[in-house]
Amino acid sequence: MANQIQPPSNERTPLLRGESNHVDENGSCATPEEDFAHLNDQVKTWRRRRWISLFASAFLIIAFIVILILSGVLSRARRKPNMSSSLCLTPSCIHAASEILYNLSPDYQTIDPCTNFDTLVCDGFNGRHDIPQDRTSYSTGTMMSENGQTTLRHILESPYPSTSEHSSFSPQNLVKLAASTDEKNFLMVQEAYNSCMNETSLQGLGIAPLVSLIDQVAASFPVDEGASGDEPLGEADFAALSETILLLQKLSVGAFVGLTAGADDKNPDVVIVQAYPDGLSLPSPEYYQDNDTVATYQAMLGEVFSSLLPTNSSRASAKELAQSVVDFETKIAAITPPPEDQSDVTKYYNIVKIADVGKIGPAIGLDSVVQALVPENYTADSMLLSFPEFLGNVSEIVSQASKSTVQSYLIWQVINVYSSYVEAPETQPIARFSNTLSGKDPDTKPERWKTCVSYVDSTLGWILSRFYIEAAFSDEAKEYGDQIILDIKHQFISKLNDLSWMDDSVKKLAANKVNNIDQKIGFPTTSPNITNPDALQAYYSGLTITDSFFNNTVASNAREVNRTWSALGKPVDHGEWGMQADIVNAYYSPVGNEIVFPAGIMQFPVFELGLPGYVSYGAFASVAGHELSHAFDNSGRHYDEHGNFTDWWTNNTVQEFDKRASCFVDQYNNFTVQGNDGEPLHVNGRLTLGENIADAGGVSAAFAAWKSRTESAPDQTLPGLDFFSHEQLFFVFYANWWCGKVRKEQAIQYIYTDPHSPAFARVLGTTANSRAFRESFNCPAKEPTCELW
Repeated sequence: MANQIQPPSNERTPLLRGESNHVDENGSCATPEEDFAHLNDQVKTWRRRRWISLFASAFLIIAFIVILILSGVLSRARRKPNMSSSLCLTPSCIHAASEILYNLSPDYQTIDPCTNFDTLVCDGFNGRHDIPQDRTSYSTGTMMSENGQTTLRHILESPYPSTSEHSSFSPQNLVKLAASTDEKNFLMVQEAYNSCMNETSLQGLGIAPLVSLIDQVAASFPVDEGASGDEPLGEADFAALSETILLLQKLSVGAFVGLTAGADDKNPDVVIVQAYPDGLSLPSPEYYQDNDTVATYQAMLGEVFSSLLPTNSSRASAKELAQSVVDFETKIAAITPPPEDQSDVTKYYNIVKIADVGKIGPAIGLDSVVQALVPENYTADSMLLSFPEFLGNVSEIVSQASKSTVQSYLIWQVINVYSSYVEAPETQPIARFSNTLSGKDPDTKPERWKTCVSYVDSTLGWILSRFYIEAAFSDEAKEYGDQIILDIKHQFISKLNDLSWMDDSVKKLAANKVNNIDQKIGFPTTSPNITNPDALQAYYSGLTITDSFFNNTVASNAREVNRTWSALGKPVDHGEWGMQADIVNAYYSPVGNEIVFPAGIMQFPVFELGLPGYVSYGAFASVAGHELSHAFDNSGRHYDEHGNFTDWWTNNTVQEFDKRASCFVDQYNNFTVQGNDGEPLHVNGRLTLGENIADAGGVSAAFAAWKSRTESAPDQTLPGLDFFSHEQLFFVFYANWWCGKVRKEQAIQYIYTDPHSPAFARVLGTTANSRAFRESFNCPAKEPTCELW
């Protein structure tokens, strides 16, 4: 049978085989000539189809390429602005992205950022975190603080680091003598920690150390045996009261007024005596108006007094004394200036001659107390007396009180300060009341190591800071922090120059003030230089640490009081810091015109090397901008470039500022938390004004600084976050810093006492006041609600 030649099918090339016979369409056998002619025609047809096929294929390929190009163009057109195609897949970037993705709401892609940005960024955080039993709140900052505490615990519970374990910050890199001193310093903080951790010893001592202090107070201001104690104070009692207030001051315990020595607002290079309203045991005057709180407080005092007050058969019962002390404090609460006034330099700054202080408050004898505290070689002529009318009113309240009430009040002040340094059933009512007041379970207690780490940090904090920075900081981190703050300064000056409402003469002085701000990053290198073991040893000279926890506390407090008052007659030490290096916080000091950023806040997720700029600029730079903005808030604006409290703004500029500041007051007055009665409790817009202005100014300067930085160094994209533009991620990382929860009772206390708005309000208010935020998220309204800087 002859082989058949198959016609072309589906554009395939036929297989040709030599001399083959062909069967026509009818199945008959053709002649060779006919077969050849037929085959020739078929080949031509096949070739023609092949060319058509090639042309068609080429057309399809070209069309496909065009479609790809158009698709890419359209994709780029739809892509978020400034999204780099470069993806950062380092462990740090994956960690940062993971942290954000965990904290975001599961519905973040559908939540409106323009109205619910706090929910969008933080709902995931709220879903996976509960407030620990021993805390009143829990937040991103809390987690950072806990990480720092764990680092400090590892330091305190480990041997002195060997040579190979030291970093570039270590004094071990210096001479052998310095290393020896460094180890002695280390053993000192370890001794303090161990004295706190030895609960068996503390329980064995019981209440005895505290009773010793109580007896000193009772002997200094006695209620005579056999006397009822109901009689009011006489002239002799006034002198005894002054001596007792002095005794308490040396123990670092306040009574009626707070006393200290610090820089003069109008002469920041001079240290002066300062006095301010004090005397309340509850968090704020508002608590004395809450019947349930007062009843619980009074019952607690009754329990404590029944165990710890000196016995006198003729005097009132512990229950009656508790009521008299509560009534006494309630009267003081009624005359206490509101917190927004106490933070207003234009209201609290009042210089008074020491000789006149005794006339203002004769029952208190504050002038005698001051003269006894100042150094022997210093003559105190005048002092800063905040709210003289308060001293006069509290003196009148004291003069009308009974001796037993005043004595009980003074003893209670000592008990309240030192009760946490003993382990005894007599002080348990205080801990239970404090827990209840802040919303915790009455019997909750933090792990002992946390208590002791905090204790050492407050007692020998600079030595502990020296080892902290070795474990958690670097030269590169310090350099990056300096760069960020310099960027913030540059942008803030630029914004000042663009303001239409500030007069040119004020702009020039304001720019000088920004340039003159002293930026302190990471840790102090003077007063003391914590990288110098000898300097640290000298700083704590005179302080002896033993295995007695209570005695260590008393000795440390007495040393700090002496150090504070010994500054009188000397120039202000501008090298001092107000926070240890491990603290997760930052501050601006108007008198020193300085911004301070401890190493503790320069940690993940607020700050980290090797991450895209929108991470550290969104979080840390916003904090830096916040602190710098305080130099121009409703309080800081009163201080010039050298930190002098003076009028350096024109009247027109002040009026324009006040007009814009009132917008912030009204805006934040509308934020609320739930009160004890279930009704909304409004944020105090006046109390929080400075912080709200600083939040807005900080984010504005930080965003501008970041955008300027990315012009020369574009950021990479974090994995899993390509839903957001880089601009949007800047604000996501800003808000992530404020993710957190707070107990209702603590939230209420913050409303009354804290100059900061609730965290959710700091997110919603700040983003509403950010033009860059509204543009980044394409919000319907692009104009900020309130705007200053």
